[in-house]
Amino acid sequence: MSLELRFTHQPPPSWDDVRTDADERAWVERIRAGAVDAFEALYRAYWERLYAFAFRYMHSKEDAEEVVQEVFFRIWRGRSNWVPAGAVRNYLYLAVRNSARDRLERAAVARRWRIGQRATDAEVQSHLEARDLVAAVERAISELPVKRSAVCKLRLIDELSYAQIAERLGISEKTVETQLARGLKFLRDRIRPHARMTSAPPEGSAAKAYRPAAPAAPRGA
Repeated sequence: MSLELRFTHQPPPSWDDVRTDADERAWVERIRAGAVDAFEALYRAYWERLYAFAFRYMHSKEDAEEVVQEVFFRIWRGRSNWVPAGAVRNYLYLAVRNSARDRLERAAVARRWRIGQRATDAEVQSHLEARDLVAAVERAISELPVKRSAVCKLRLIDELSYAQIAERLGISEKTVETQLARGLKFLRDRIRPHARMTSAPPEGSAAKAYRPAAPAAPRGA
């Protein structure tokens, strides 16, 4: 933390501070030994130009500053094992570039996750609303008289034809039509307040099936 505070109040670095490769290597050796003044000298020599370099990637003053600060703090934290390959300045530019790219990639991943999460949340909400509507339809069907309830279940949930329902229940197709028409009227009156509060249910669901505008479903459908 003390290093961070001292860096924050550093005067603008001079472009003339950069030394020879030998000088920089001497800084590295002293930094490895824990010399704060050598570390600050390296920081002052390169901070301004590394900031300008990072800004080309980040297009943000704050992000560019943070990228450069991260690189220098990482060097200081791992100073005892810091052995840059090649010229020190090349190491610094490469470290800043990699840090900037890593930050941009993390930001892109976070954006994709947020977009995907919003889509998932919407899908889940739609599914829950449709499931609630189906449950409401099934509860309403259970309140019908026994024969009418059986006809509505076979038509709306099992999606059997009039002929199949008539054969299964041992009644005429005309009776199926009559019972279904009366059942649908009851369901529309009972479910309408709930349906207004939910999104459209998925294709093929019981909630979808009960919605025809006509009093009864077409014969033999």
